[in-house]
Amino acid sequence: MKQITILFLLCVFSFKLVAQQSDGIEKLSLQDVIKLATDSSLNAFIAQNTYYAGYWNYRNFKAQKLPFLNLTTTPVNFARQVSQQYNFQDSSYYYVEQQTLSSTANLSLNQVIMKTGGNIFIDSDLGYLKNLNKTNGTQFSSTPVRIGFSQQLFGFNAYKWQNRIEPLKYEKAKKQLVESMEAISVKAVTYFFEMARAQINLKIAATNLANADTLYSIGLKRAEIATITQEDLFTLKLDLINSRNDYEISKTDLKRARMNLYSLLRLDNSVDIKLVLPEKLPGIILDPIQCLQLAKENNPDILGFVQQHMEAERDVEQARKNSRFNANLNASFGLNQQGNDLQTAYKNPLDQEIVHVGLNIPLIDWGLSKGQYKLAQKNKEVIDASLEQAETDFEQNVSLTVEEFNLQEKLVHGAAEADTIAGNAFEITKRRFMMGNADIVKLSTTQTSSINARQSYVNALENYWSYYYTIRQMTLYDFEKKQSLTQNLDKIILRY
Repeated sequence: MKQITILFLLCVFSFKLVAQQSDGIEKLSLQDVIKLATDSSLNAFIAQNTYYAGYWNYRNFKAQKLPFLNLTTTPVNFARQVSQQYNFQDSSYYYVEQQTLSSTANLSLNQVIMKTGGNIFIDSDLGYLKNLNKTNGTQFSSTPVRIGFSQQLFGFNAYKWQNRIEPLKYEKAKKQLVESMEAISVKAVTYFFEMARAQINLKIAATNLANADTLYSIGLKRAEIATITQEDLFTLKLDLINSRNDYEISKTDLKRARMNLYSLLRLDNSVDIKLVLPEKLPGIILDPIQCLQLAKENNPDILGFVQQHMEAERDVEQARKNSRFNANLNASFGLNQQGNDLQTAYKNPLDQEIVHVGLNIPLIDWGLSKGQYKLAQKNKEVIDASLEQAETDFEQNVSLTVEEFNLQEKLVHGAAEADTIAGNAFEITKRRFMMGNADIVKLSTTQTSSINARQSYVNALENYWSYYYTIRQMTLYDFEKKQSLTQNLDKIILRY
């Protein structure tokens, strides 16, 4: 008998396991949904590639600061043509047919000077020319080494401003990646509670439909013995019709909410999930002053304000310097030689010095340069004013969001208590009605209160977590672990 009992229990347990596996429902918490969204959503993919665009832009900037080694060559250049030539003996012109074969090569090393905007170089070149019309028409030309530089003396130095702005842009891009992940978390919270609310509403609608059907059946029996008025019976029937409609609407709402969440998480429609509401709150009270300081230190919008201010200053300087005269200085010193063979072309090279000074002096431009300078100044004033307003709005938004978050925990606890009380009141009233001790008005009132209390509780939970992750997005700070989200920025970048 004991063995039969054990075998029976094993069979029952196995049947439950098989039933759970065949059910195929996967339970997901809020943290599960957030992790899935930040790991595999298309939004995360977009944020990652947006960061990489900033990364490669910064890499290109750093590459400009390094020396460039270039090889420029024309391996073969053949020309056959009739050209005009001058005879110095009789001061006459005549046409001759020419056939030439030439080749050139130049190897140069260039370095940009960021502080001045100039360029320094060292190069070497070799040229070959053969006149096919002559028997001994071969010549070589060489410049073994040449050193030179070019510098704009009074002009605008774009490299100086790049050296200040580009590192700032890259730092902003890194923080924007973390901010984008937190924005995805906020979106995941919204979609999570949207579907959770829809699931709860469908469950409520199904329960209400079953209750309405039961109560209407009881009402029909009580109407036969005249313990309920015809008006109450019609009310019960109307509740049944409305419950059926609410149930169908709830199914449609759940489909829409499910589609939004599945799209965010990139889940297959064959996967069936059930969302589990978070019951435990972190119990955090935030300091508005601390949060504002964290936002100023970590939020990429602040770096964006600084970047816009620098770019406006750059545009003003560029317009101012472009309105003046410019001077260019180019100088080089090298050795060169020519000969009928390659060895002779490198023997006893001669000095080669080149100094070139160029001036560009605007005499009459009908106020064009002055107008561009004034326009840049006004644009800077507008940008500065806009940035001042944006910074003020940003600070106020952070402070208000923190204050509103600090109220949410009390609201959640109050909503949870109201949900429990309303649910108990409805169950008691329903039992009293079934026993004939409560009227239909009281039953309808308590049912509506129970539904509203449950929905208010879910809304309070959503507000709490939405505010929490919004503040994380603003400050890039994890208040539970008490550490900056940018603390391990390199690991975060490698993750995404």
